[in-house]
Amino acid sequence: MATIDDVAKLAGVSIATVSRVFNNSPLVSEKARQKVLKAAEELGYKPSMPARSLAMKKTNTIGLIVPDISNPYYAEVVRGIEDVCNIYKYNITLCNADNKREKEFQYIEMLKNRWVDGIIFHCDYFSEEHYEVFKNDNIKVVLAGRTTKFDVPYVGIDNFKAAYDAANYLISLGHKRIGIIHGPLDDMKETIDSVDRLKGYKQALIDNGLPIYDEFIKEANFKYKGGYNAAMEMLKGEMRPTAIFAISDIMAMGAINAVFDSGLSCPEDVSVMGFDNIDLSEATRPSLTTVSQPMYEIGAVAARMLIKMLNGEEIDDYQIVLKHKIVVRNSCISPKD
Repeated sequence: MATIDDVAKLAGVSIATVSRVFNNSPLVSEKARQKVLKAAEELGYKPSMPARSLAMKKTNTIGLIVPDISNPYYAEVVRGIEDVCNIYKYNITLCNADNKREKEFQYIEMLKNRWVDGIIFHCDYFSEEHYEVFKNDNIKVVLAGRTTKFDVPYVGIDNFKAAYDAANYLISLGHKRIGIIHGPLDDMKETIDSVDRLKGYKQALIDNGLPIYDEFIKEANFKYKGGYNAAMEMLKGEMRPTAIFAISDIMAMGAINAVFDSGLSCPEDVSVMGFDNIDLSEATRPSLTTVSQPMYEIGAVAARMLIKMLNGEEIDDYQIVLKHKIVVRNSCISPKD
């Protein structure tokens, strides 16, 4: 197998010149470039991609950190990222953080050591500590699925407005006792979508003159069982909600089954509304009324933005807020009382 030394000897140039040719350096004359390319063709030489990556400090690889790849929401976001990366010849290194902060920072360090060109970060939290790590290590990053107060590019929806619209929809049907199953809260309240959605829900009730019942506000972990258990707690009380808004479709599916296991019917006794509009939301019985967010587009736009940054292209907007919409199906109707 021919080596770079063999190419240099046959072309009558230095090894450094051969390296410059294959790294597209402008410092090589056209005459020397042609001699090197001709020699390489004669010898059947192909440059080592790892070596080229080290020389150019570019691997054409993007790191992606998500909290839970088993959630269908993230699978759809990843599909959008992957499709764009395929177009631009970028590879993806996918990291599943299991909703653990420690693993997030371990993955950031691992991706940095693997010389990824940039990172798409799609976890529930983006703290000052995250921000400082990316800033101090000069790692290009785009946040997917959420906004932030920090000076970092992001792509997502307006979670406050989306939850506000969801609660308003239930109120428009006549519901006055509306419960919510939100995600884990944190002391960094301005940085996580769970809190923005909880705030939107509360504001809709306030604006419509409805009471906020603490016993109808439950925290869960974005998983089916979490939604099921949270709904069961609400339904055990002397006064039960006539509607439950879960801030993820998976939790809403758990809530629907909790309604049936409580000897009640959905939507006749308790309406249930979700959030995301994953494919399974249409397959449930009853089919799930939900807030649809553009999962695929979130991934695709985030990937396109990061690749433009990596290529030194100008970004028109570093803070992109995509539109959500209410998808009406069969799990929500007007209450009996």
